[in-house]
Amino acid sequence: MTATRRLGAAAGDARHEEAASGPGRRTEGEAQCESCGLVHAVPVERVVLGPDAPEELGRFVDAKRWRRVLVVEDANTAEVLGDVVCADLAAAGHVVAVQRFSERSGLLADEDAVGSVRDAVASGRPDVLLAVGSGVLTDVTRYASFLARRPFVSVPTAPSMDGYASSVAAMQFDGVKVTLPSQAPLGVFADLSVVARAPKEMILSGFGDLAGKASARFDWELSARVAGEPFCEAIAERIASPLERCVEGAGSMLAGGADGIASLTRGLVESGMAMSMMGSSRPASGCEHHASHFLDLLAFRGLRPHAPHGLQVGYATRVALGIQRRSIEMLGEPLVQPAGSGGGDEERTWFGEHLLALGPVRDEKQVWFAEHADGWPPGAEQVLAARERLSGVCSRFSPVDRALSGAGVPDGPGYLDVDRAMLRATFRYANRLRSRFTVLDLLECQGRLDEVLDSLLA
Repeated sequence: MTATRRLGAAAGDARHEEAASGPGRRTEGEAQCESCGLVHAVPVERVVLGPDAPEELGRFVDAKRWRRVLVVEDANTAEVLGDVVCADLAAAGHVVAVQRFSERSGLLADEDAVGSVRDAVASGRPDVLLAVGSGVLTDVTRYASFLARRPFVSVPTAPSMDGYASSVAAMQFDGVKVTLPSQAPLGVFADLSVVARAPKEMILSGFGDLAGKASARFDWELSARVAGEPFCEAIAERIASPLERCVEGAGSMLAGGADGIASLTRGLVESGMAMSMMGSSRPASGCEHHASHFLDLLAFRGLRPHAPHGLQVGYATRVALGIQRRSIEMLGEPLVQPAGSGGGDEERTWFGEHLLALGPVRDEKQVWFAEHADGWPPGAEQVLAARERLSGVCSRFSPVDRALSGAGVPDGPGYLDVDRAMLRATFRYANRLRSRFTVLDLLECQGRLDEVLDSLLA
């Protein structure tokens, strides 16, 4: 049986604890969020960030009466924390099985990795899965546990990404990054002393992923203001406030200081919580993440080396913020065509054999435009309000742009083996990968995207 067939269809100074009781959390009465009127459900029951996280993890497992535990780790995270977790749980009387990936780098969240975890679940029949690691291991465990209908708990080992508390899984199937509905962990337990010892590249990667929430906020508000997509101010602020605090302490964070690492980790967990509350990655992912997915596709095709997700997001964020600043004056012009409906030799050159697989995304985007057609063109007052609001968003997140620059992330070609032609193609075609409306769709629909990219990258 192939792996594809196995998948089936489908904070204090030292310690921060949160019981997932943020704005709009679903309660017994299914209370509506005062900010947006929606009902936000978050199954994350416990978040502990601090030196007592391992002990609290053990108490949590005991309280849940989980006897059989499957620990998912790799060769690196086993040495950093996984072996200790396994030993502690075994000493407490739990039956512990381990799915250890041998790779020290290069493991992908793909069909094979998920299939391996599902095989381990079928063999050991665990009550719960523990993801001991960072991005790939967490997404693989999240998706495999979702398919197997088992709960999972996240045990971060690096502040490298924002998916620890998320309910969606970023997978790479047949070379294409896809974001799939999955499940949030029931708990997140991170020993900050372990997290702080992560390689500097992983810390910068986490900062890049968190910084991307600035451009993602612009795209979300843009869609809400001009097309009526649901938007929640409370959830947006749940991300924005920790991001701003992290930017203020960027120097400490990049130097590996305890306070800076703690601030970064809290921000990343809050971002994941926000995604779980909204039921999608919309609060934390915009055109900067689509750009990273496009770069992943190019790496899969052998056109460039693979690079960490967060570094790509941080890089794309600097370019995206520049595009967004230039887009504000163009608000109000009517939509003229669905984004992603074009083609041409250049597009086929970059996507290669994967171009045909993008048909469903194009169709979903056309449906989205049809559903929101009544709102175009926006009225004069709506345009003025949107411009004013989005100008404020740009101003608010200017420090993010400066912090990325200070971290050595440029806003032009030459970073992560991305030359000018590749960088231009990234922002010209990244919106083909997702049906979500972003600034790239706005500009393309106005026939202005090429002009803005050529000006920005001149």
